[in-house]
Amino acid sequence: MDARQAIVAVFEAWERDDAAAVAALFADDGGYDSPFFTETQVGREAIEATVRGGMDEIRGLRIPIKHLAGEGDVAICEAGFLCEQTSGEGRLDFEFAMVVETRDGEITRLREYFDTRPLVPEG
Repeated sequence: MDARQAIVAVFEAWERDDAAAVAALFADDGGYDSPFFTETQVGREAIEATVRGGMDEIRGLRIPIKHLAGEGDVAICEAGFLCEQTSGEGRLDFEFAMVVETRDGEITRLREYFDTRPLVPEG
């Protein structure tokens, strides 16, 4: 799996609500970094637990890819994250970018970039 394929596989696993499948795409020492996380999640167990926590808060997720570029072990994309909150408080929709690095067919680094200001309640 190259980095472009890894991005698509991550998105498909998120859309299936399958945290174990997301984690399985990572190398043993792979890291997943997101503005939603308090720190980079390293290793499959930590990644699965953190992703599962996020998945539990949403439903009906779609991640349409707008741009996907890369070659070999490095890729970047722009996409949308479109879903409902399970709390019933409305939708959680935003645009984001992602960089993925792979080694030997596994993700070694995944980093998401997005503006968190619209996602944080005022007050």
